[in-house]
Amino acid sequence: MPVLNKRNIVISCFSLLSIFCMLGFITFLLFLSSDLPQTFMELLVHPNILIPLSSILFSFFSVYFIKKFFIRNTRAEVFFFVIFLLSLSFDGVRSIIFIFQLLVKPDIYSVYLSRILIFGKMMGVFSLLCFSMMNIETEYKPFATLCSFALIISFFIAAIVPLSPVRAASSVYLPGQMIFRNSIILLMFIIILTLIFNYLQNRNWEYLNLAVSILLIFIGSWILFFTISYLWAFLGMCFLTTGTIFVTYRIHKLYLWY
Repeated sequence: MPVLNKRNIVISCFSLLSIFCMLGFITFLLFLSSDLPQTFMELLVHPNILIPLSSILFSFFSVYFIKKFFIRNTRAEVFFFVIFLLSLSFDGVRSIIFIFQLLVKPDIYSVYLSRILIFGKMMGVFSLLCFSMMNIETEYKPFATLCSFALIISFFIAAIVPLSPVRAASSVYLPGQMIFRNSIILLMFIIILTLIFNYLQNRNWEYLNLAVSILLIFIGSWILFFTISYLWAFLGMCFLTTGTIFVTYRIHKLYLWY
């Protein structure tokens, strides 16, 4: 089977999973809201519901348009970037944690859901790392190895990272130690350095533009993950959208894909 078909099958599977998660997310909220004094519309406008929902919608529509834009590509860069965008749909778990908090459910459910959310965040960052590594001009690019590595390490970190006993304003149990956040920052630093190395290797300014765009995406996605402010959420979505558009345009300009 051609490489393009294999990667498109994987992306299609992830996309279908994202659609099912979005539909299941809305259905689950409708089901849970029946036990609450608030109506579904009142819940929908709450920051812990509306902001994660905006991440899910952005994930779905951005992947749809990028697949149309790069319909004939066979490179791995777009694959990993699409996986990152699909990982944004994990933000919907934050809303379910919030509903469980309103229903006074046992904290163990929120802990497990927080770990699922952390897995999605780690998978997204590792996908960006793989994206940057795929841009390096080398003959050997271990595509399957990188995919497996990203999945296994993300699951491992999500399973063992210690969580704080107190939930954040976003209702999520955040890691209680700085190891998690320091690891994220370190990975982001490696991603930027990799793209800078690509620039030094190829003397192409587009790689530096990619580095700035990836940084915007990283900042935007993490603002959306932590904030309960509509103003900050709007700013984060602007960063995320701008970075995504720039990355798509820069990759197209680098390789002249259609």
